[in-house]
This record gives sequence, C-alpha cells and structure tokens, in this order.
Amino acid sequence: MDQERWRGWALVFCGVALTGLAGCGGGGGGTGIAGLGSSTSDAAAVGGTGSTGTTGAADGTGGTDTTTGTPAAPAAAPPSEAAPASPTSAPILGDCEMFPSTAIFNTRIDDTSRFPAHPKTQEWINLVGRSVPFATDWGIDVDPANYAVYYGMPINIVDGTSATTEWPVVSFDFATSGVFWDRGYPDKSDCAVSDGNGGFRIGRSCGAIDPGQRRFPFPLASRIVNEDGHCNDPRTCGDRHVLVVEKGACRLWESFFSYNLSGQWYTMAAAAWDLKSLALRPDDWASGDAAGLPITPLLAKAAEANSGEIRHALRVNFSDAKLSTEHVWPARFGAGGENPGAIPFGSLLRLRADFVIPGEWTPQAKALATAAKRYGLYVSDNGADFHVQGEPNAAWDLRTNAQMRSITMADMEFVDLKAVTGDPRFSRDSMAARW
Repeated sequence: MDQERWRGWALVFCGVALTGLAGCGGGGGGTGIAGLGSSTSDAAAVGGTGSTGTTGAADGTGGTDTTTGTPAAPAAAPPSEAAPASPTSAPILGDCEMFPSTAIFNTRIDDTSRFPAHPKTQEWINLVGRSVPFATDWGIDVDPANYAVYYGMPINIVDGTSATTEWPVVSFDFATSGVFWDRGYPDKSDCAVSDGNGGFRIGRSCGAIDPGQRRFPFPLASRIVNEDGHCNDPRTCGDRHVLVVEKGACRLWESFFSYNLSGQWYTMAAAAWDLKSLALRPDDWASGDAAGLPITPLLAKAAEANSGEIRHALRVNFSDAKLSTEHVWPARFGAGGENPGAIPFGSLLRLRADFVIPGEWTPQAKALATAAKRYGLYVSDNGADFHVQGEPNAAWDLRTNAQMRSITMADMEFVDLKAVTGDPRFSRDSMAARW
C-alpha cells in the first residue's frame, strides 16, 4: 500500500465525514438525539456450528491454520443482551473472548506509580483544548433505514456456516462498479481464502491472493448490520465499517468502506484477527481504522455498561490537526497530515484518578467513566475531537450521553506505558502486556 496515498485518501474522507459531524474511520459522530452527541444501530447475533480457524502462538508471533470440528454454542444473544463475563476472564462476544486477558486492551493501567502520566500530557491536552467534552459516539435508533439518526458501529455475530454467513469474493477496485472510481489496499489487507477442506483461513496480504479468491465473511443480507445503515452510495454515505465476530472459530473480521453494488461487494481495506492469539497486525499496516487496531473489542457496548462494569479499554478519535502520522505501540499505522509533535496514533488517554464520579450518574455513565480510569482510551482514528465510539443500541440511556459530556480533556491525562514496553519480555508485534 502507498502510505502517502492512504493518508491523503483518509484526509479527503475525514473532511467529508466531519462536514456531516461524523467521525472518520472510527465511526459516525453527530449531535445525536436532542443534541446529546449520540449514534445508533443494533447488533446481529446468530447461532450455528464452528468453522475453520487460524491459531496463533501465545507470544503473538503468529501460528498455523487449523480446522475446528467443534460445534459452537447455541445461538448467542445480541451483545446488548449478553451476560458479562466473569471478572477473571476477558470480555466475551458470542462464545469468544475478545483477546486473551493478558492483552493490553484488557489490562488495567490505573496504577499511577507503574503507569505515570506521559511527559507530554499537558502539551497534548492543550492542543486538543481543555474544555472539549467526552462525546459518546453512538445512539439509540436501531433502524438502519433511519440514516439521519443512525449512529454507531454495530457488531455482527456469525458462525461461518451458510445459515448465517456468506463468503463472497470481495473487490478492492471500485472502478469496476461504474459508481465510484478509487481503489483500495489489498496488499496490506487480510482476506478469507479456502483452506482446502471446505472452510476458510485468514490469508495475509490479499494482494498476493488471486482476485477471484479474495473473500470476506459478510453476514447474510437479511441479517447484516453495518455503520451508516442502508445508505449505499460510496460517494456520499461514509465509512461503512462491517464488523464480524465469527464464533466457534473465534476470529474477528473488520472491513472499512464496504459497499454492495449490484451484487458485488467492494471494500477499501479488510483486517482479521485470531481472537485466541496476541498477535498484532504487521507494523505499518492499517486495519479498519488508521491505527491498525481492532475496533470491535474497544467499542462501548450497552450490555457491559448496564452490568456496571466494563473490563476493557475504549477507542477515541481526534481531528487530523491534533494527530501526528507517527504511531506508538500498540498501534501499527498512522494516517492524515504531517503534524510534528502532535498526538501519535496508539497513544493512551486516561481519566485522572482525582476525578470524582458523581453518585447520581446512571450505572452506564459510572461504568464508562470507571473504564476510562482503569483501562483508558486508545487513540485509534481521525475524526471529531474526543469522540468515543460505541455500538448503537436502544438500551443506551440518554442521560448517560449528557453526563459523560461533564468529562472534559482537562480531566484526562495521557499514559506512559514504559512499564510494559521496557520489560525484557515485551514484543512490539504482540499485544501482550502481562506475562
């Protein structure tokens, strides 16, 4: 992939997105219901049996492809209704942990003696603006036909079988559509390819795969939910992320700017992870977002918030002028304009320990604020300043949106992760933060 072209393309679409008050790459923004800054859509969950998987080494160095014949659990409830996992395990969607519990995204960073404030905290806070509020980038309208008020990044849960999943050939060349004329980035994307046993494995670098064999597990047309809903014009509609958890195999598939045009799926970029592995994407590879990080595990989810505890980090966007094209672990890439000294992609933001969470806040707001203290927010994409992404769900309480806006950048600090990155067991290619 041409890195400069990716960055320039990201700038063009971020400009369009911000004009419509939407985030770029990392989810739609907006003033939301009653101007509270929300987003909207539902998560699809379907049952079935397991499919083929790709196993990775525990140290995050990769692994081998395997065929799993293990039946999956019965049909899972939508993420909005799923019971929270036990405190000793990683968060679960479908029947899959969202990466091992030792992953950095599942690691608490609220011990300020071990994880002190980053030396550039005040510089970066002032760059964004101390009064900029925490914006909840999701909503409560779950009808994808309501494009004007459909905000958020919905999650699909499939089982890989024909009962829930299609594995169509996906094109990275929109020029063949006659509708849009740009081309995507197959060389640094992942595709599903045949494993020779009737299933599929993760294929690194779609550019090395025959175009007729590049596939992606899109949910059935009757079930699929995606960012931007039913809007299907790549010239005007937006980022159209499709997020898929493949249960049984426990793989995560995420695509960016995906459109079905006259029966053919097109996408700009696609990424896949073995959820049992700690492996990060290759360095200098983006994913569904500019930082090359997974999106789904870092989204705010209503069921977790309703449970009173969110046990993972969140994701946050900032406008291009506030971001450097540099990236720091665990990020793998950075996009946008050159802004030396600005915030690198992958930087970790945390709600300060001295912020007192009001007792009258909703359980959702308390859970979100506590997660922001304990696990933090990873800088993931270009978009609107201090926009935190989540799934659209009717279970979100609108009071939560307003209460979270009481938190401003002045209440935050960036985190120094040298306690992890300076450990002799640390690997830049692994998301492992504990050993």
